[in-house]
Amino acid sequence: MYILGIESSCDETAVAVVERGVANAVRSEAIKSQVDLHAPYGGIVPEIAARTHYEAIDLLCRQALQQAGVGMGDIEVLAVTLGPGLVGSLLIGLAFAKGLAMAHDLPLVAVDHIAAHVEAPFISHGHIAYPLLALVVSGGHTTLFHQESKFSGRVVAKTRDDAAGEVMDKVAKHFGLGYPGGPLLDALYEKGDAGRFRFSQPRMSDGGDDFSFSGYKSALLRQARELGIVPGSRDFHDLLASFLSSLVDYLLDKTLAAAASLNVRSLIVSGGVSRNALLRRRFADACAAKGLPLYMPEPRYCTDNAAMIAWLGYEKYAAFPSMNYYDLYLNSYSRASFRESKRHR
Repeated sequence: MYILGIESSCDETAVAVVERGVANAVRSEAIKSQVDLHAPYGGIVPEIAARTHYEAIDLLCRQALQQAGVGMGDIEVLAVTLGPGLVGSLLIGLAFAKGLAMAHDLPLVAVDHIAAHVEAPFISHGHIAYPLLALVVSGGHTTLFHQESKFSGRVVAKTRDDAAGEVMDKVAKHFGLGYPGGPLLDALYEKGDAGRFRFSQPRMSDGGDDFSFSGYKSALLRQARELGIVPGSRDFHDLLASFLSSLVDYLLDKTLAAAASLNVRSLIVSGGVSRNALLRRRFADACAAKGLPLYMPEPRYCTDNAAMIAWLGYEKYAAFPSMNYYDLYLNSYSRASFRESKRHR
């Protein structure tokens, strides 16, 4: 079975063709990145993102089909991101998918973007044991999910302010390093001494398990201001390395604590920030020491992509065959609703 996946939740337009059933593989993916368009602004400009999706999506669909060596007549299921994300961007992908579904009389499967990030490691690892804990860490999300099975789970913890990747972007923007911040900080890490500066891990005043990252940014900027640290100096590289090291340890410590308390059989770490080399190394070492199986997506499936949308779209279509997939009154949502978070579909 061939599934066509469409992703347009933020600033990447992506269309992928995956084959599921007897064969399980990503046959093609065409992606239009908007990094260069948004870099001058130090972050995503929603209007630019939506217009670029509109301009690119049809061509990307044709490219993905051509690369896979199939036509629309070979596609049996369409899968599209419904949310969360930028509504203007989401609506471009959804409208395009609805048009294809209507024109070719195809079932249209709505996919939650965060759930798809959890699904991403399954592309390379066919079997991952449940129950599992999943950390989705990106520019817009930092959330821990506990899943008893693929479509039954709950939110264990989430960020109460900025997401981890968002803080990296803001730090990079403040120092004029560029955008996006995560890869830039990753590249600079080896130039500094990560033990030079100290950052205290945040604790919730109400004793909750949620994340908080805005304090990291404030602490870094305060130390840079008080010590007169300027970009390019040795102190600057040490400060950034210490900041990144502490932030990764914070993610690691809270995730491992949750995994121990929930007695899970597997740990998934996904999302754009999971491409970070330091994060991947420390999570891998810590999980190996504890004997906890760790699964992370291939780097190309960490950031927003349509392969994970199509992959989860197939799983949902197979698990819920009686659902009405010909309903074209679907509407996008900008934030994860309680229902979507709890059911995690």
